[in-house]
Amino acid sequence: MEAVMGMVPEDPEALAVWLGRFTSMQFGISFFTSITRTDNNGALALLGLYASFGKRCEATKLYFVFLLLSCVTDFIWMYIYGNQISGAEMQEAQNEWEDYAFPPVGTAKFVLGMSIIQFMIKIVSIPFTYKLFSSMDSSLPIPQATSARGYGVASYQSDASYQNSGKDEL
Repeated sequence: MEAVMGMVPEDPEALAVWLGRFTSMQFGISFFTSITRTDNNGALALLGLYASFGKRCEATKLYFVFLLLSCVTDFIWMYIYGNQISGAEMQEAQNEWEDYAFPPVGTAKFVLGMSIIQFMIKIVSIPFTYKLFSSMDSSLPIPQATSARGYGVASYQSDASYQNSGKDEL
C-alpha cells in the first residue's frame, strides 16, 4: 500500500486535478455502458467532479464511500454479466438465439469491455480520492456565497438600485 500511496502526489491541487480527470473519463464511459447497463456511474462521476472542483470535505468523503461501494457492485455485475455472455454465445452457436432474452453478443461484449475499463479507472482513482479527502480539513466551516455588497445571496436587499426608478415600463 505504501508503494501505491508513494506514487500519488501530496499537493491537494494536483490531487483535485487528477480526480477531475478520472471522473471525467468515468462520466464519458458511462454513456457507452448505458447501452445495455442501467447503473449510477454517470451520477457518481458527477459527484466526483463536484468533489474535485468544489474541494468540499463532505462531498469528497461521500464520493469516496460511493466509489468503494460502486467498485464492489461493478465487480459483481461484471462476473454475472460475463457468465451471461458466455451462455448467450453458446445459445447463438446452437442456433437457439430466438429463445434467449439478451442483447446481441457483440453489444454485450462491448459494454462489458467498457465496464472493465471504467472499473480499472475507478480502482486507480481510489488512492487519489483517499489522499484528497485526508488532506482536507473538515473543521473549516463551509463558506457562504455572498454578493458584491457582502449580503448573502438569498437575503433580501432593499437597495434603491433594485427598485423601479419611477418610470412605469411594461
